[in-house]
Amino acid sequence: MGKNRRYGTDVSAAALNEFLTRPAPVSLTEDERGPGPVTELPAGAPVDVWLRFRLDATVQERAVVVAYTDRARLVELTRRDGTTYRVWVWAGAVTNLQPRRP
Repeated sequence: MGKNRRYGTDVSAAALNEFLTRPAPVSLTEDERGPGPVTELPAGAPVDVWLRFRLDATVQERAVVVAYTDRARLVELTRRDGTTYRVWVWAGAVTNLQPRRP
């Protein structure tokens, strides 16, 4: 069988995620975040994070944690078009990429 040359192979995971998630990601409410204090991080920590979107799409993307509470993390992610989002997500939706300091 021959190769199908009509479709490019330049479709990346980032491009697919952006297509599926054109609206902004859904952030937690203040009640969901919890009443505790918000701790800002001077230098963000890189993470992989699961994000929810209004079209019932959930994707995992690379982001940076910029603040946190006991229950939630504020992550910042920048899309390929330069759009930056800050989204509160559950703490369990975040996977640390750097080892914790002792």
